[in-house]
Amino acid sequence: MITRRPVVLSSAATVVLATSGCAFLTDLAEPDPPAAASTPVPTGLPRLPPEPVEVAAAALADRHDGLDSTGTVRVAVSPVDGLPPLPGSFAADGALADDGSVRTTAVEVAFADTTGTAMAALAATVALTSADGGEPAPDAAVFVESSAPDTRWCQDGTTTPTVDGFWTSGVDVPVTAYVVAPAGVPAADLVLRVSGLRNEAGSNAEGPWDRVTVWSGGCADDPAALCAPLG
Repeated sequence: MITRRPVVLSSAATVVLATSGCAFLTDLAEPDPPAAASTPVPTGLPRLPPEPVEVAAAALADRHDGLDSTGTVRVAVSPVDGLPPLPGSFAADGALADDGSVRTTAVEVAFADTTGTAMAALAATVALTSADGGEPAPDAAVFVESSAPDTRWCQDGTTTPTVDGFWTSGVDVPVTAYVVAPAGVPAADLVLRVSGLRNEAGSNAEGPWDRVTVWSGGCADDPAALCAPLG
């Protein structure tokens, strides 16, 4: 199924002073002033979500019709509480219950057009695999966010798709793919592969980027692909 998609915690201390005998007698003669009312310290501070951790990155270069295009792609992961915050009737379409039985990981793919003179974009395929590159654990799936509020999901009958795709322009706004897996499957057992990186800028669509220079998180079997470990 193909769809089109950033922490402050207080303490108090009591100081006890030893005084001379005369001060002690004065205290007996003069009553202490009433203690100021203490301000209760809130105990239920909201838990902020963890910052995404970058796990893969690459530089992109292309030349078409005499124009050079350059860009960068960065992939970061972070855990998500509950089900993916996707629009439409995602939970019902995917037959997923928000009862703690599944774990969600957000994988942000951020493309930046660094050309300055020509328009560039990034399209790619994302595929969920096991850590060794094989098939992922049963019932694990990947869903790429959609900008359409009425998006329907899993309409082809597959509720656990392991392949999806995206297209984004060079405004450095991440596209997020959500990996959903049974809670008992360790995150370290899953990898999201980002491959088939293409420069598709509207009418200037021309296919694969000429050069993909991987800085981190490369795939062992493809020098032009990124493999993002989820744990």
